[in-house]
Amino acid sequence: MSGAGALNVNGANIMIDRIITGLALGAVLVSCFASPSAAQMRVELGATIGYYSPMGSFQPVSIYSVGLPRSPSSLSGTALGGELRLWLVPRLGVEIAASTTGSSVGGGSTPNGYHSSVPARVDAGTAQLLVRVTGDDNRTRVWFGAGAAAIRHGGDAYEIFGKPVNYGGVVGLGSAFRITGALNATLGLSTMIYNIDFRGSRFAPVEERGTQVDMMLRTGVSVRWP
Repeated sequence: MSGAGALNVNGANIMIDRIITGLALGAVLVSCFASPSAAQMRVELGATIGYYSPMGSFQPVSIYSVGLPRSPSSLSGTALGGELRLWLVPRLGVEIAASTTGSSVGGGSTPNGYHSSVPARVDAGTAQLLVRVTGDDNRTRVWFGAGAAAIRHGGDAYEIFGKPVNYGGVVGLGSAFRITGALNATLGLSTMIYNIDFRGSRFAPVEERGTQVDMMLRTGVSVRWP
């Protein structure tokens, strides 16, 4: 296995371990507040569509590539994903969410001619501990959360870096509105904060560095049971 491939595998394993650890800690915390009368767990599973909008910036580098985004905002686009929430007690729970966003970056005229834009993709996964501020009796439920995020930059644009995975924190605000029965409409806003430091090989010494603040607005539908 190549060095880049090994890094990707190791990165994925680290991400899974961190998510499992975070959820385990969340479950322990929730159990501390649980009472025998609040032992029933509720599950919400949904599909989402939203908009991914990076708000950070890149640091100046010595060598730029026509195949990379000029700014983080170039990676903005429609985000498709899903979410799973487990309410272990009425007002405390955990959420796992994932999304993927495709875009075209770079391109333009250079001294060597015109270059077409290059496909890029950003995959994001988050694990949050949730605190709900409204009860089950409310038609609209509202919660806020915080936790860990894993962000993978891929597509042809990031092949030179080995499609790296970065880790950071996430804070979010969400709500669900009961449409009928177990069917709900959902709305959420989350912010992921992390740092990137991408470096190419000695044969292609391009770089991309900087602190990233990625906003994600999600809408969707979910099914809740029991």
